[in-house]
Amino acid sequence: MKLKFATLSAALLLAGCGDDSPPSYLKIAGGGIQFNYRVSEASMVVIAQQTYPLPAGSSVEALFDVPGTTTRQSVTLPSMEGKLTYRLQSDKLFNITKGGQYKVTIRLVDAGGKELDHKDTVFISDEDQSTLPTKPLVDDLAFTPRLDHLDP
Repeated sequence: MKLKFATLSAALLLAGCGDDSPPSYLKIAGGGIQFNYRVSEASMVVIAQQTYPLPAGSSVEALFDVPGTTTRQSVTLPSMEGKLTYRLQSDKLFNITKGGQYKVTIRLVDAGGKELDHKDTVFISDEDQSTLPTKPLVDDLAFTPRLDHLDP
Protein backbone atom coordinates (compact mmCIF):
# COMPACT_ATOMS: atom_id res chain seq x y z
CA MET A 1 0.00 0.00 0.00
CA LYS A 2 2.87 2.36 0.84
CA LEU A 3 4.49 1.62 -2.51
CA LYS A 4 1.27 2.47 -4.39
CA PHE A 5 0.93 5.74 -2.45
CA ALA A 6 4.59 6.67 -3.12
CA THR A 7 4.22 5.87 -6.82
CA LEU A 8 1.01 7.90 -7.08
CA SER A 9 2.59 10.84 -5.22
CA ALA A 10 5.64 10.81 -7.49
CA ALA A 11 3.46 10.70 -10.59
CA LEU A 12 1.41 13.68 -9.41
CA LEU A 13 4.53 15.68 -8.60
CA LEU A 14 6.05 14.95 -11.99
CA ALA A 15 2.83 15.89 -13.74
CA GLY A 16 3.15 19.41 -12.34
CA CYS A 17 6.73 19.77 -13.56
CA GLY A 18 8.08 20.44 -16.97
CA ASP A 19 6.42 22.73 -19.48
CA ASP A 20 7.15 26.33 -18.48
CA SER A 21 6.15 27.73 -21.87
CA PRO A 22 3.60 30.54 -21.84
CA PRO A 23 -0.03 29.49 -22.35
CA SER A 24 -1.70 29.65 -25.73
CA TYR A 25 -4.38 32.29 -25.18
CA LEU A 26 -6.04 32.35 -28.61
CA LYS A 27 -6.81 30.22 -31.62
CA ILE A 28 -8.19 31.11 -35.04
CA ALA A 29 -11.73 29.77 -35.04
CA GLY A 30 -12.83 30.99 -38.47
CA GLY A 31 -12.87 33.77 -40.97
CA GLY A 32 -12.18 34.44 -44.60
CA ILE A 33 -12.61 36.91 -47.41
CA GLN A 34 -16.03 38.51 -47.41
CA PHE A 35 -17.64 39.84 -50.59
CA ASN A 36 -20.65 42.00 -49.74
CA TYR A 37 -22.54 42.40 -53.01
CA ARG A 38 -25.22 44.68 -51.52
CA VAL A 39 -22.76 47.44 -50.80
CA SER A 40 -20.11 46.40 -53.37
CA GLU A 41 -17.30 45.95 -50.84
CA ALA A 42 -14.75 43.28 -50.00
CA SER A 43 -13.02 42.77 -46.65
CA MET A 44 -11.39 40.08 -44.53
CA VAL A 45 -12.77 38.76 -41.26
CA VAL A 46 -11.05 36.60 -38.65
CA ILE A 47 -12.57 35.06 -35.52
CA ALA A 48 -10.20 34.75 -32.56
CA GLN A 49 -11.35 32.35 -29.85
CA GLN A 50 -10.04 32.49 -26.30
CA THR A 51 -8.44 29.22 -25.14
CA TYR A 52 -7.00 30.51 -21.85
CA PRO A 53 -8.15 33.50 -19.74
CA LEU A 54 -6.82 36.76 -21.20
CA PRO A 55 -4.88 39.11 -18.90
CA ALA A 56 -6.67 42.27 -17.77
CA GLY A 57 -5.86 45.25 -19.96
CA SER A 58 -4.75 43.15 -22.93
CA SER A 59 -5.86 43.63 -26.54
CA VAL A 60 -6.62 41.27 -29.42
CA GLU A 61 -5.14 42.49 -32.69
CA ALA A 62 -5.55 41.24 -36.25
CA LEU A 63 -3.08 42.05 -39.02
CA PHE A 64 -4.48 41.65 -42.53
CA ASP A 65 -2.42 41.65 -45.74
CA VAL A 66 -3.51 44.51 -47.98
CA PRO A 67 -3.84 43.00 -51.50
CA GLY A 68 -1.43 44.38 -54.06
CA THR A 69 0.86 45.95 -51.43
CA THR A 70 3.45 44.92 -48.89
CA THR A 71 1.56 46.59 -46.04
CA ARG A 72 -0.71 45.11 -43.40
CA GLN A 73 -3.80 46.62 -41.86
CA SER A 74 -4.18 46.46 -38.08
CA VAL A 75 -7.51 46.11 -36.27
CA THR A 76 -7.53 45.98 -32.44
CA LEU A 77 -10.20 45.17 -29.86
CA PRO A 78 -9.75 45.37 -26.08
CA SER A 79 -10.08 42.08 -24.22
CA MET A 80 -13.18 41.79 -22.07
CA GLU A 81 -13.75 39.52 -19.10
CA GLY A 82 -16.19 36.75 -20.05
CA LYS A 83 -15.87 37.36 -23.81
CA LEU A 84 -14.80 34.14 -25.53
CA THR A 85 -14.67 35.18 -29.20
CA TYR A 86 -13.50 38.29 -30.99
CA ARG A 87 -14.60 39.17 -34.56
CA LEU A 88 -12.06 41.38 -36.26
CA GLN A 89 -12.81 42.81 -39.71
CA SER A 90 -10.59 44.80 -42.05
CA ASP A 91 -11.63 48.01 -43.72
CA LYS A 92 -12.77 47.85 -47.33
CA LEU A 93 -10.11 46.16 -49.49
CA PHE A 94 -9.30 46.36 -53.20
CA ASN A 95 -7.39 44.21 -55.73
CA ILE A 96 -8.43 40.80 -54.34
CA THR A 97 -7.75 38.20 -57.01
CA LYS A 98 -9.08 34.69 -57.48
CA GLY A 99 -6.51 32.30 -56.01
CA GLY A 100 -4.80 35.18 -54.19
CA GLN A 101 -3.26 34.22 -50.84
CA TYR A 102 -3.53 36.75 -48.02
CA LYS A 103 -1.86 36.29 -44.64
CA VAL A 104 -3.78 37.07 -41.46
CA THR A 105 -2.22 37.19 -37.99
CA ILE A 106 -3.96 37.43 -34.64
CA ARG A 107 -1.97 38.70 -31.68
CA LEU A 108 -2.60 39.11 -27.97
CA VAL A 109 -0.81 42.16 -26.61
CA ASP A 110 -0.59 43.07 -22.91
CA ALA A 111 -1.28 46.56 -21.53
CA GLY A 112 2.39 47.48 -21.98
CA GLY A 113 2.48 46.46 -25.65
CA LYS A 114 4.30 43.14 -25.20
CA GLU A 115 3.12 40.31 -27.46
CA LEU A 116 1.84 37.38 -25.39
CA ASP A 117 0.58 35.12 -28.18
CA HIS A 118 0.15 35.07 -31.94
CA LYS A 119 -1.30 32.79 -34.60
CA ASP A 120 -1.02 32.98 -38.40
CA THR A 121 -3.23 31.73 -41.20
CA VAL A 122 -3.65 32.32 -44.91
CA PHE A 123 -6.95 33.09 -46.64
CA ILE A 124 -7.21 32.07 -50.30
CA SER A 125 -9.79 33.88 -52.40
CA ASP A 126 -12.09 31.72 -54.49
CA GLU A 127 -13.49 34.81 -56.22
CA ASP A 128 -12.06 37.80 -58.05
CA GLN A 129 -13.05 41.23 -56.82
CA SER A 130 -14.18 42.10 -60.34
CA THR A 131 -17.32 40.01 -59.62
CA LEU A 132 -18.56 42.79 -57.33
CA PRO A 133 -21.01 45.28 -58.87
CA THR A 134 -19.47 48.60 -59.85
CA LYS A 135 -21.94 50.47 -57.62
CA PRO A 136 -23.72 49.41 -54.41
CA LEU A 137 -26.99 47.59 -55.02
CA VAL A 138 -28.66 49.54 -52.21
CA ASP A 139 -28.71 53.21 -51.23
CA ASP A 140 -28.84 53.07 -47.45
CA LEU A 141 -28.79 50.96 -44.33
CA ALA A 142 -32.45 50.06 -44.91
CA PHE A 143 -31.22 48.33 -48.09
CA THR A 144 -33.42 50.35 -50.44
CA PRO A 145 -32.69 48.89 -53.88
CA ARG A 146 -30.96 51.07 -56.46
CA LEU A 147 -33.14 50.92 -59.55
CA ASP A 148 -30.29 51.88 -61.89
CA HIS A 149 -28.90 48.33 -61.44
CA LEU A 150 -31.99 46.61 -62.84
CA ASP A 151 -31.78 45.27 -66.39
CA PRO A 152 -34.31 46.84 -68.79
